[in-house]
Amino acid sequence: MTDLHAQIDILEGELPRSLAGAAVGLSERAFAVLRLTRDDGTSGVGEASPLPGYSPDSMAEVSDELQRLVDAPLDANPLASPLGLLVDAFAAHPLSQPAACFALETALLDWLGHTRGEPMHHVLGGAAQRQPIPIADLVLEVDPASWPACADTLVADGATHLKLKAGADLGAEIRALQTIRRTHPTLPLRLDANRRIPLDALRRHAESLEALELELFEEPVAPTDWLGALDLPLPFALDESLRDEELSRRLLGSGAIRAVVIKPMVLGGLRASFEVAEQAATHGAQYLVSHTFDGPIARAATAELALTLQTELAAGLGSHPALGLWPPHRIAAIRDRQIVPHDAPGLGFELIEGADA
Repeated sequence: MTDLHAQIDILEGELPRSLAGAAVGLSERAFAVLRLTRDDGTSGVGEASPLPGYSPDSMAEVSDELQRLVDAPLDANPLASPLGLLVDAFAAHPLSQPAACFALETALLDWLGHTRGEPMHHVLGGAAQRQPIPIADLVLEVDPASWPACADTLVADGATHLKLKAGADLGAEIRALQTIRRTHPTLPLRLDANRRIPLDALRRHAESLEALELELFEEPVAPTDWLGALDLPLPFALDESLRDEELSRRLLGSGAIRAVVIKPMVLGGLRASFEVAEQAATHGAQYLVSHTFDGPIARAATAELALTLQTELAAGLGSHPALGLWPPHRIAAIRDRQIVPHDAPGLGFELIEGADA
């Protein structure tokens, strides 16, 4: 056994531009960075960054919970299995806030990866050969009139998948999507309504939405309207609904859900994410990983999760404005618009020394 000593740092700042979806109107973003360090200097990092208005926990709650780790060292066995390491750590230091759980799991596994000289996806899933996973671009523009031009620009820059936030004006949004589809007939398109579309409006526009041949349609309606929407021929995906175990079980059991969107920051970490993926697969649904406008440490951890799961669908891990609050950095698993296997130890995350901020 060995002792790991915890340090908590808070990074926060004003966003350089507006975010989208549930984060519209958010002007600031905050991140708690957990570092666990062994006496020999070997360390691992994790990140807790609950998204205000979306996450079930707050930064105050997460910071208070993580701060308790500073008061007493964590006992860790470098020879333990990854699951055994996590089980023992959480038994000794129980955490309840989802983002805090994600941060501690990530820091422990990053440390274990550095100790063993293996990337986290090898630590979690062995050294089997893995394939690259594409990354979808998120269109941040709120006005659908600007979507076609944004899509043209992103595709010209190399984008292979697009996700757009819908629900404010479904008619105008569909017209914009029809323009995009005419110009880019095979481009995978995803919509995410964050539960904002009334069921009657969804029914009125269902035929037009079906004609768009969307890849996925995430959380179109309120929880109380979900069951009424399932008879529509649309490629539904679950996101927020995954936090309600009873609702998600019923929806997956219907056989009408094409995919689930796994966000470790909200679900409570990597172990919870594996459970959701397993549940989805049991019901014939696919799964993909995504962020909540997280920082780069969480982005790296979620990329390692994608490599471990070998998700078939493009990941929602594209660049976003909140990443600009961080110093220049490198993530070994993210190359352009792909998640790629690598040999860097742990998370493969590093700050770029000497780079201009």
